[in-house]
Amino acid sequence: MSQDIQLLEKALTHTAQLLGNVSPDQYGRPTPCDDFDVRTLANHLVAGNPYYVGLAQGGAPDFSLFARDHIGERQPGEVYAEGAKEALAAWQAEGALARQMPLPGGGLGPRLADLHLLEAVLHGWDLATATGQARTGDPDAVEAVFRTWHGNHPDAIRPQTGMFAPSKPAAQDAPTLDRLAAYFGRTI
Repeated sequence: MSQDIQLLEKALTHTAQLLGNVSPDQYGRPTPCDDFDVRTLANHLVAGNPYYVGLAQGGAPDFSLFARDHIGERQPGEVYAEGAKEALAAWQAEGALARQMPLPGGGLGPRLADLHLLEAVLHGWDLATATGQARTGDPDAVEAVFRTWHGNHPDAIRPQTGMFAPSKPAAQDAPTLDRLAAYFGRTI
């Protein structure tokens, strides 16, 4: 198993554990993502796994997945864990890890596997913050995301991608995941 797959597995497992601790009475709580309450964020995370399965298999982005309810009455951690297994299998296919995100203006952006890892780690932080869980993440996955992304996605290009809010300040001695969250516009 490649290091990329191992990091994804660690991040997806950690996020599944966070989702496994979410109860329906927490669904209405706000999250650091302005457009999401806890249930919406949980559903976004769950939808992310089939979204990345399609991309890993060479398909086009299917944003309609994020408009569907993938949780229903089920526990979100269980649904996410099932999707994580499918996503990990898809990433192990020949050439999947090398696939890159097509940019709206043409050309290729970051590796899709790096985006999936970022989503799991950063939205895991969002979920942990909103539900009062430890905001630590898997240390190896957090470090990999920090090395790949921190300082490499300047505020000046963020409006073009529409993916992230402008950076917020964070103390240099703050935990790595908190610094990463602030870099992507979260208030810590």
